[in-house]
Amino acid sequence: MNGNESRYDIFICGGSDHFGMLEELLPKLRPFGRVHLASIFLTDDEIERLGPYYDLLHKPQHHSDGYKNFELFCIRDINRIATRPHFIKLDADVRLRHDWIDYVNQGIDNHREAVLFGTHRGQSNVTFELSGPLVRRKCGREIRIVEGLKVRGGFYVGKTAFFKQHDELMQTLHELLYCFRDGVRVKPSAKPDLWPEAEERKYGPVRMRAGGNQSWESSSEDVLRSFVVHVAGAGDCLRVVDSGGSIWVP
Repeated sequence: MNGNESRYDIFICGGSDHFGMLEELLPKLRPFGRVHLASIFLTDDEIERLGPYYDLLHKPQHHSDGYKNFELFCIRDINRIATRPHFIKLDADVRLRHDWIDYVNQGIDNHREAVLFGTHRGQSNVTFELSGPLVRRKCGREIRIVEGLKVRGGFYVGKTAFFKQHDELMQTLHELLYCFRDGVRVKPSAKPDLWPEAEERKYGPVRMRAGGNQSWESSSEDVLRSFVVHVAGAGDCLRVVDSGGSIWVP
């Protein structure tokens, strides 16, 4: 095992329409970490053909829609699964130059304070306000983040220990953003034992406000991941670092 392999968990997701992209990308990832392939409707034959290029196969069943299934895997599973000091998440349509890993290594070495960094800034910043008794009960306080930096989700690197430490916060914020509209629940909880109906009736509704281009209808994992960093008080530890062309994100 080389030094890079001991440093990184690498997560990539895809379905049959991404097979050609995965076939090209996975061999470029395999030498540099433990590769996790999340199969979003890949066939058994496609999985077998990709077999030499990944270490662990995951088959998330969070949603019948492939894109939402991918989003929910990144939100609900990556923090739990990752064990290496840093994890890398990339989309199947990203293009990597041969020296892409140098960007990652140098990014970590040059920005040791960063808990999350990536190649691109989001098209809009993160603005969410969550308030009311239920928010205070679940989060310990009301939440207000205005124009926080967002790291775009096509390619990013996260510090595993930070996101493990704040996974409960991430799942709580996800529940509030994804399952509630106009202050009331519209989607069932993935963990109903932690969200009893009686508690929600007693302490709801939730007061919610999204700013800019943020949408309550989106389960966007990069918005949430950046939001969590800001809410955890580490907004100054987000970084956007130019790859100099070694990583192309469409």
